[in-house]
Amino acid sequence: MGLLFLLVATTAAQQPPSKTFLIIMAHHDDHTWWWGFSGFASKLVEEGWTGYFVRTTNDEKDSNLKLGWGGGDQVNLKEARAAAAHIGLKDVISLNWRNDHMDSVPLKEVRAHYILLLRKFRPDVVMTYNPWGHYDRNPDHRKVGRAIGEALWLSGLANVNPEHAELGLKPYRVPHVYYGQRDDYGLGHTPNFSVKLTDSQLKKKGLAWWAHTNVRGKAPDPPTLPAAEYGVEKMFYRGEWDFVPGLKAVLP
Repeated sequence: MGLLFLLVATTAAQQPPSKTFLIIMAHHDDHTWWWGFSGFASKLVEEGWTGYFVRTTNDEKDSNLKLGWGGGDQVNLKEARAAAAHIGLKDVISLNWRNDHMDSVPLKEVRAHYILLLRKFRPDVVMTYNPWGHYDRNPDHRKVGRAIGEALWLSGLANVNPEHAELGLKPYRVPHVYYGQRDDYGLGHTPNFSVKLTDSQLKKKGLAWWAHTNVRGKAPDPPTLPAAEYGVEKMFYRGEWDFVPGLKAVLP
């Protein structure tokens, strides 16, 4: 059983300038679940960070409306942008691989997209699936997890995708990575890090959750979250603790 850490409060004045993070997931709403990162992302944005959400698939099959695949995709993209606005993210980047069909895509092709994004944005933090997580039935989650897990290493090697140099993109190794994983399918993901959300961050997470009306229906008033677990986001951290002044790990 891994240790569980808490993130203590920091202020915007303590943050270095121009800090950037990427949330890289398979689907339009993955980051808003209890195993997602929207609360942590809200915290970083409140403290001066710039964040982007990478939506890997086109979500064509993730719809409760009789819009067809194309219509469902467009509604989900619009709602993904609305959710990102609630969190404070700067943009949503859609790679548009086929939803629930990513097993037919060569791993190296998906990985190359991620390497390109890592070298372009050079993020200080990446939030994504745990590549070594277990019991996730969703094939897109598993594919994305493996591809980004490999990309986080390979993006730092000059001989990998050397054609990126023609675009002026240099090799880059992300220093701080946070992995999340579904924990309602079975055991297999043991967090070593947690973020306790403030009322402001919890509200933003709730608004982001309910922004996806296509798959979740109309929000209650007020738009409360459906589970107590949303007050704390748990994840697995890989990196260094001293990346931000004032940021410390303490035992609960």
